[in-house]
Amino acid sequence: MKKLLIGLTGVMFALTCFSTALAKTKWDMHLNYPAGNFHTEGAQRFADEVAKATNGELTIVLHPGAALGFKGPELLKSVAEGQVAVAEIPTGMVEGDAPVLALTAQPFISTNTFEQRLLYQLAKPVYAENLKKFNQITLYTSVWPFSGIYTQRAIKSEADLKGLKMRVYDGTGLTFGEATGIAARKMPFSEVYPAMKAGLLDSMYTSSVSGVDAKAWEVLKFFTPINIVGPVNMINVNLDAWNKLDPKTQTLVLEIAAQLEDEMWNLAGDMDRKSHATLVENGMTISPVSKQFRSELNAVGEKLRAEWAGKAGADAQKILTEYYRITGR
Repeated sequence: MKKLLIGLTGVMFALTCFSTALAKTKWDMHLNYPAGNFHTEGAQRFADEVAKATNGELTIVLHPGAALGFKGPELLKSVAEGQVAVAEIPTGMVEGDAPVLALTAQPFISTNTFEQRLLYQLAKPVYAENLKKFNQITLYTSVWPFSGIYTQRAIKSEADLKGLKMRVYDGTGLTFGEATGIAARKMPFSEVYPAMKAGLLDSMYTSSVSGVDAKAWEVLKFFTPINIVGPVNMINVNLDAWNKLDPKTQTLVLEIAAQLEDEMWNLAGDMDRKSHATLVENGMTISPVSKQFRSELNAVGEKLRAEWAGKAGADAQKILTEYYRITGR
Protein backbone atom coordinates (compact mmCIF):
# COMPACT_ATOMS: atom_id res chain seq x y z
CA MET A 1 0.00 0.00 0.00
CA LYS A 2 2.84 2.36 0.88
CA LYS A 3 4.52 1.66 -2.46
CA LEU A 4 1.23 2.35 -4.27
CA LEU A 5 0.86 5.73 -2.52
CA ILE A 6 4.45 6.65 -3.37
CA GLY A 7 3.81 5.65 -6.96
CA LEU A 8 0.62 7.69 -7.20
CA THR A 9 2.37 10.68 -5.63
CA GLY A 10 5.10 10.41 -8.23
CA VAL A 11 2.57 10.27 -11.08
CA MET A 12 0.70 13.29 -9.71
CA PHE A 13 3.97 15.26 -9.43
CA ALA A 14 4.90 14.37 -12.99
CA LEU A 15 1.46 15.39 -14.26
CA THR A 16 1.73 18.70 -12.39
CA CYS A 17 5.12 19.39 -13.97
CA PHE A 18 3.78 18.42 -17.38
CA SER A 19 0.75 20.71 -16.89
CA THR A 20 3.02 23.59 -15.83
CA ALA A 21 5.19 23.06 -18.89
CA LEU A 22 2.11 23.18 -21.11
CA ALA A 23 0.97 26.40 -19.43
CA LYS A 24 4.09 28.22 -20.61
CA THR A 25 3.53 30.17 -23.80
CA LYS A 26 6.06 31.20 -26.44
CA TRP A 27 5.40 33.81 -29.09
CA ASP A 28 7.66 34.32 -32.08
CA MET A 29 7.94 37.98 -33.08
CA HIS A 30 8.74 39.06 -36.64
CA LEU A 31 10.84 42.24 -36.76
CA ASN A 32 11.73 44.09 -39.94
CA TYR A 33 14.92 45.78 -38.81
CA PRO A 34 18.37 44.58 -37.65
CA ALA A 35 19.22 43.72 -34.07
CA GLY A 36 20.96 47.04 -33.40
CA ASN A 37 18.06 49.20 -34.59
CA PHE A 38 16.29 51.14 -31.84
CA HIS A 39 12.90 49.60 -32.73
CA THR A 40 14.34 46.12 -32.30
CA GLU A 41 16.05 47.10 -29.06
CA GLY A 42 12.70 48.42 -27.81
CA ALA A 43 11.02 45.13 -28.72
CA GLN A 44 13.71 43.29 -26.76
CA ARG A 45 13.00 45.43 -23.69
CA PHE A 46 9.32 44.63 -24.11
CA ALA A 47 10.02 40.90 -24.32
CA ASP A 48 12.33 41.02 -21.29
CA GLU A 49 9.78 42.91 -19.18
CA VAL A 50 6.98 40.54 -20.17
CA ALA A 51 9.05 37.49 -19.26
CA LYS A 52 9.95 39.05 -15.91
CA ALA A 53 6.39 40.15 -15.07
CA THR A 54 4.91 36.76 -15.94
CA ASN A 55 7.69 34.75 -14.27
CA GLY A 56 8.54 33.20 -17.62
CA GLU A 57 5.00 31.99 -18.32
CA LEU A 58 4.98 34.11 -21.50
CA THR A 59 8.17 34.42 -23.49
CA ILE A 60 8.56 36.39 -26.71
CA VAL A 61 11.34 35.31 -29.05
CA LEU A 62 12.58 38.03 -31.40
CA HIS A 63 13.44 37.41 -35.05
CA PRO A 64 15.03 40.67 -36.31
CA GLY A 65 16.01 41.48 -39.86
CA ALA A 66 12.89 39.77 -41.27
CA ALA A 67 14.57 36.46 -40.48
CA LEU A 68 11.23 34.61 -40.56
CA GLY A 69 10.87 35.49 -44.22
CA PHE A 70 7.72 37.63 -44.11
CA LYS A 71 7.58 40.80 -46.22
CA GLY A 72 5.91 44.09 -45.30
CA PRO A 73 2.79 43.97 -47.51
CA GLU A 74 1.88 40.45 -46.36
CA LEU A 75 2.22 41.01 -42.61
CA LEU A 76 -1.44 41.72 -41.80
CA LYS A 77 -2.47 38.41 -43.35
CA SER A 78 0.47 36.54 -41.80
CA VAL A 79 -0.63 37.58 -38.30
CA ALA A 80 -4.33 37.08 -39.14
CA GLU A 81 -3.69 33.49 -40.19
CA GLY A 82 -1.43 32.73 -37.21
CA GLN A 83 1.64 32.12 -39.34
CA VAL A 84 3.42 34.28 -36.77
CA ALA A 85 2.07 35.25 -33.35
CA VAL A 86 3.44 38.81 -33.22
CA ALA A 87 4.77 41.08 -35.94
CA GLU A 88 6.08 44.58 -36.37
CA ILE A 89 3.87 46.12 -39.06
CA PRO A 90 4.58 49.54 -40.60
CA THR A 91 1.21 51.13 -41.33
CA GLY A 92 2.19 52.40 -44.76
CA MET A 93 3.19 48.97 -46.02
CA VAL A 94 -0.20 47.28 -45.62
CA GLU A 95 -2.59 49.72 -47.28
CA GLY A 96 -3.30 47.18 -50.01
CA ASP A 97 -5.25 45.16 -47.42
CA ALA A 98 -6.50 48.01 -45.21
CA PRO A 99 -6.22 51.43 -46.92
CA VAL A 100 -7.14 53.49 -43.86
CA LEU A 101 -4.07 52.20 -41.99
CA ALA A 102 -1.91 54.28 -44.34
CA LEU A 103 -3.32 57.48 -42.82
CA THR A 104 -0.27 57.96 -40.60
CA ALA A 105 1.99 57.42 -43.63
CA GLN A 106 0.59 60.19 -45.81
CA PRO A 107 3.08 62.65 -47.34
CA PHE A 108 3.96 65.80 -45.39
CA ILE A 109 0.94 65.36 -43.12
CA SER A 110 2.83 66.16 -39.92
CA THR A 111 5.78 68.43 -39.20
CA ASN A 112 6.76 67.43 -35.66
CA THR A 113 6.42 64.63 -33.12
CA PHE A 114 3.38 66.23 -31.44
CA GLU A 115 1.47 66.18 -34.72
CA GLN A 116 2.63 62.62 -35.42
CA ARG A 117 1.19 61.36 -32.17
CA LEU A 118 -1.97 63.47 -32.40
CA LEU A 119 -2.73 61.95 -35.80
CA TYR A 120 -2.21 58.42 -34.49
CA GLN A 121 -4.41 59.03 -31.43
CA LEU A 122 -7.22 60.32 -33.66
CA ALA A 123 -6.84 57.30 -35.94
CA LYS A 124 -6.45 54.71 -33.18
CA PRO A 125 -10.14 53.69 -32.77
CA VAL A 126 -10.58 53.27 -36.53
CA TYR A 127 -7.33 51.31 -36.73
CA ALA A 128 -8.53 48.99 -33.95
CA GLU A 129 -11.83 48.29 -35.74
CA ASN A 130 -10.05 47.49 -38.98
CA LEU A 131 -7.50 45.26 -37.28
CA LYS A 132 -10.28 43.14 -35.76
CA LYS A 133 -11.17 42.12 -39.31
CA PHE A 134 -7.64 40.76 -39.55
CA ASN A 135 -7.88 38.84 -36.26
CA GLN A 136 -5.34 40.96 -34.39
CA ILE A 137 -4.85 43.80 -31.94
CA THR A 138 -2.04 46.31 -31.47
CA LEU A 139 0.00 45.91 -28.31
CA TYR A 140 2.01 49.10 -28.78
CA THR A 141 3.27 51.42 -31.48
CA SER A 142 6.52 53.19 -32.17
CA VAL A 143 7.42 55.90 -34.63
CA TRP A 144 10.27 56.64 -37.00
CA PRO A 145 12.01 59.97 -37.41
CA PHE A 146 10.82 61.69 -40.58
CA SER A 147 12.09 60.25 -43.85
CA GLY A 148 14.34 62.11 -46.23
CA ILE A 149 16.09 61.23 -49.48
CA TYR A 150 19.61 59.97 -50.08
CA THR A 151 21.13 60.88 -53.43
CA GLN A 152 24.34 61.15 -55.45
CA ARG A 153 23.73 64.84 -56.16
CA ALA A 154 22.31 67.81 -54.26
CA ILE A 155 18.53 68.22 -54.38
CA LYS A 156 17.40 71.83 -54.03
CA SER A 157 13.96 71.91 -55.68
CA GLU A 158 11.10 69.79 -56.93
CA ALA A 159 12.59 70.00 -60.42
CA ASP A 160 15.79 68.31 -59.15
CA LEU A 161 13.77 65.23 -58.19
CA LYS A 162 12.86 64.42 -61.78
CA GLY A 163 14.74 61.45 -63.19
CA LEU A 164 15.95 60.00 -59.89
CA LYS A 165 15.82 56.21 -59.69
CA MET A 166 14.75 55.81 -56.09
CA ARG A 167 14.15 52.96 -53.70
CA VAL A 168 11.02 53.50 -51.60
CA TYR A 169 9.32 51.27 -49.02
CA ASP A 170 5.60 52.07 -49.25
CA GLY A 171 2.73 53.33 -51.36
CA THR A 172 3.41 56.92 -50.31
CA GLY A 173 6.85 56.69 -51.88
CA LEU A 174 5.39 55.34 -55.10
CA THR A 175 2.76 58.08 -55.41
CA PHE A 176 5.30 60.77 -54.50
CA GLY A 177 7.56 59.44 -57.22
CA GLU A 178 4.79 59.48 -59.78
CA ALA A 179 3.87 63.07 -58.87
CA THR A 180 7.43 64.41 -59.09
CA GLY A 181 8.98 62.44 -61.96
CA ILE A 182 10.95 60.03 -59.78
CA ALA A 183 11.28 56.46 -61.03
CA ALA A 184 10.32 54.88 -57.68
CA ARG A 185 10.77 51.19 -56.95
CA LYS A 186 9.53 49.49 -53.79
CA MET A 187 12.03 46.99 -52.45
CA PRO A 188 13.53 45.74 -49.15
CA PHE A 189 16.85 47.07 -47.90
CA SER A 190 18.61 43.80 -48.67
CA GLU A 191 18.17 44.46 -52.39
CA VAL A 192 19.24 48.12 -52.42
CA TYR A 193 23.02 47.78 -52.70
CA PRO A 194 22.96 45.24 -55.55
CA ALA A 195 20.41 47.39 -57.39
CA MET A 196 22.60 50.47 -57.03
CA LYS A 197 25.69 48.63 -58.26
CA ALA A 198 23.68 47.41 -61.24
CA GLY A 199 22.58 50.98 -62.03
CA LEU A 200 18.92 50.29 -61.30
CA LEU A 201 18.90 52.81 -58.43
CA ASP A 202 20.73 56.05 -57.68
CA SER A 203 18.83 57.15 -54.55
CA MET A 204 16.63 55.98 -51.69
CA TYR A 205 13.91 57.35 -49.44
CA THR A 206 14.15 56.50 -45.72
CA SER A 207 14.94 57.94 -42.29
CA SER A 208 18.26 59.11 -40.89
CA VAL A 209 18.27 56.05 -38.61
CA SER A 210 17.86 53.61 -41.50
CA GLY A 211 20.52 55.50 -43.41
CA VAL A 212 22.93 54.78 -40.57
CA ASP A 213 21.80 51.13 -40.39
CA ALA A 214 22.51 50.79 -44.13
CA LYS A 215 25.77 52.81 -44.05
CA ALA A 216 24.33 54.93 -46.83
CA TRP A 217 27.55 56.98 -47.07
CA GLU A 218 29.23 54.02 -48.75
CA VAL A 219 27.14 54.47 -51.91
CA LEU A 220 25.45 57.90 -51.66
CA LYS A 221 26.61 61.44 -50.89
CA PHE A 222 23.69 63.67 -49.90
CA PHE A 223 20.86 63.42 -47.39
CA THR A 224 18.02 65.91 -47.85
CA PRO A 225 15.56 65.89 -44.89
CA ILE A 226 12.40 66.59 -46.85
CA ASN A 227 10.47 64.97 -43.95
CA ILE A 228 7.97 63.32 -46.23
CA VAL A 229 6.60 60.96 -43.59
CA GLY A 230 7.18 59.81 -40.00
CA PRO A 231 6.05 56.19 -40.26
CA VAL A 232 4.23 54.46 -37.42
CA ASN A 233 5.02 50.83 -36.60
CA MET A 234 2.40 48.62 -34.98
CA ILE A 235 3.36 45.62 -32.85
CA ASN A 236 0.35 43.38 -33.50
CA VAL A 237 -0.58 40.06 -31.94
CA ASN A 238 -2.85 37.37 -33.34
CA LEU A 239 -6.17 37.40 -31.45
CA ASP A 240 -6.32 33.62 -31.07
CA ALA A 241 -2.90 33.67 -29.39
CA TRP A 242 -3.93 36.66 -27.27
CA ASN A 243 -7.17 35.07 -26.10
CA LYS A 244 -5.31 32.02 -24.82
CA LEU A 245 -3.70 34.20 -22.15
CA ASP A 246 -5.45 34.53 -18.81
CA PRO A 247 -6.85 38.00 -17.94
CA LYS A 248 -4.11 38.73 -15.41
CA THR A 249 -1.37 38.09 -17.98
CA GLN A 250 -3.18 40.18 -20.58
CA THR A 251 -3.34 43.10 -18.13
CA LEU A 252 0.37 42.82 -17.35
CA VAL A 253 1.29 42.75 -21.04
CA LEU A 254 -0.84 45.79 -21.85
CA GLU A 255 0.62 47.77 -18.94
CA ILE A 256 4.15 47.05 -20.14
CA ALA A 257 3.16 47.84 -23.72
CA ALA A 258 1.68 51.24 -22.77
CA GLN A 259 4.83 52.22 -20.91
CA LEU A 260 7.05 51.14 -23.78
CA GLU A 261 4.93 53.02 -26.34
CA ASP A 262 5.58 56.30 -24.51
CA GLU A 263 9.27 55.49 -24.35
CA MET A 264 9.53 54.65 -28.05
CA TRP A 265 7.71 57.77 -29.24
CA ASN A 266 9.94 59.96 -27.08
CA LEU A 267 13.06 58.18 -28.31
CA ALA A 268 12.53 58.91 -32.03
CA GLY A 269 13.71 62.52 -31.81
CA ASP A 270 16.90 61.58 -29.95
CA MET A 271 17.69 58.87 -32.48
CA ASP A 272 17.17 61.34 -35.34
CA ARG A 273 19.66 63.82 -33.88
CA LYS A 274 22.25 61.11 -33.20
CA SER A 275 21.81 59.65 -36.68
CA HIS A 276 22.25 63.05 -38.35
CA ALA A 277 25.56 63.43 -36.50
CA THR A 278 26.67 59.95 -37.57
CA LEU A 279 25.87 60.66 -41.22
CA VAL A 280 27.96 63.85 -41.13
CA GLU A 281 30.83 62.11 -39.30
CA ASN A 282 30.98 59.61 -42.13
CA GLY A 283 31.22 62.26 -44.84
CA MET A 284 27.60 62.65 -45.92
CA THR A 285 26.36 66.14 -46.73
CA ILE A 286 23.02 67.07 -45.19
CA SER A 287 21.30 69.57 -47.49
CA PRO A 288 18.77 71.93 -45.86
CA VAL A 289 15.35 72.42 -47.45
CA SER A 290 14.69 76.00 -48.53
CA LYS A 291 11.34 77.75 -47.97
CA GLN A 292 10.63 77.59 -51.70
CA PHE A 293 11.39 73.85 -51.86
CA ARG A 294 9.26 73.26 -48.75
CA SER A 295 6.38 75.11 -50.35
CA GLU A 296 6.67 72.93 -53.46
CA LEU A 297 6.72 69.76 -51.36
CA ASN A 298 3.71 70.85 -49.30
CA ALA A 299 1.73 71.46 -52.48
CA VAL A 300 2.53 67.95 -53.69
CA GLY A 301 1.54 66.56 -50.28
CA GLU A 302 -1.83 68.31 -50.22
CA LYS A 303 -2.70 66.96 -53.66
CA LEU A 304 -1.67 63.39 -52.86
CA ARG A 305 -3.45 63.35 -49.47
CA ALA A 306 -6.68 64.55 -51.04
CA GLU A 307 -6.48 61.84 -53.71
CA TRP A 308 -5.74 59.17 -51.09
CA ALA A 309 -8.59 60.26 -48.80
CA GLY A 310 -11.04 59.94 -51.67
CA LYS A 311 -10.06 56.28 -52.04
CA ALA A 312 -9.65 55.45 -48.33
CA GLY A 313 -13.23 56.26 -47.41
CA ALA A 314 -15.34 58.26 -44.96
CA ASP A 315 -13.43 57.23 -41.82
CA ALA A 316 -10.16 58.52 -43.23
CA GLN A 317 -11.75 61.79 -44.33
CA LYS A 318 -13.36 62.32 -40.92
CA ILE A 319 -10.03 61.83 -39.12
CA LEU A 320 -8.25 64.18 -41.52
CA THR A 321 -10.90 66.87 -41.06
CA GLU A 322 -10.52 66.75 -37.27
CA TYR A 323 -6.72 66.68 -37.50
CA TYR A 324 -6.67 69.71 -39.81
CA ARG A 325 -9.02 71.56 -37.46
CA ILE A 326 -6.80 70.96 -34.42
CA THR A 327 -3.55 71.79 -36.21
CA GLY A 328 -4.99 74.81 -38.01
CA ARG A 329 -4.30 73.57 -41.52
